[in-house]
Amino acid sequence: MSKLVSSMMTKSDTAPFREPVNWRELELWDYPKIIKRPMDLGTVKRKLESTQYETANECAEDIRLIWSNCMTYNQEGSDFYLLAQALSRKFEDRFRKVRAEYDVGGDAYDNTKSKSDGKGGSAENGSGSAAGGKMGDHKPPTLEEKTQFAGNIFKIGGDALGYVMQVIDLRCPQAIERGNNGAAEDELEINVDTLDPRTFAELDRFIQDKLLVNSHSGRSKSSKSKGADGNNGGSASGSAAFGKRKR
Repeated sequence: MSKLVSSMMTKSDTAPFREPVNWRELELWDYPKIIKRPMDLGTVKRKLESTQYETANECAEDIRLIWSNCMTYNQEGSDFYLLAQALSRKFEDRFRKVRAEYDVGGDAYDNTKSKSDGKGGSAENGSGSAAGGKMGDHKPPTLEEKTQFAGNIFKIGGDALGYVMQVIDLRCPQAIERGNNGAAEDELEINVDTLDPRTFAELDRFIQDKLLVNSHSGRSKSSKSKGADGNNGGSASGSAAFGKRKR
């Protein structure tokens, strides 16, 4: 993971994500109200160097938080939004190769760490982790939360919906059901019940943050472009259906 992060930081298109967003200097006064857990590549690199990650997934979740923060704060379709979306895809492709190369599966980070930098052992997860700790820290969502999640998906639309689908397709592909039970062939259905608690919590937070941003109608487009880090109800079974999107 250290090599992957270091390699990413050398790419010119990651420049806006190497350090925390200086929202005071940029006069983005609503930034801390919208982005509750800031993250950047420099912080991830320092946490790797001080062995604050127990698993490869914990590190990956912090990196994913960088992209989701940017897509949450910036206007959908803006340069920064599209850049974060592209970097998210590139990261997932590379992370998939790392997992395959070191056979670390979903969580084992120690093998990757010992092979890449020769260090052993592990440390407690830092408080800034996007995963919020281990998988067990996330409680299974209630029926009410699942129903609200399914309904909110229809409210975001556009690229934000594409991002949600991308994350589910990468991490919980079994949750995506295609054209069954008489549904049209070009329709997809998300079975919310099959999302793991961590993925559900992160996507639920992303969707709610995105809805919050959309409700800030008084924000100017210029302020949105400055920072980089920046209804058909769901059924009781916890699923949502919508037209197929090209990804």
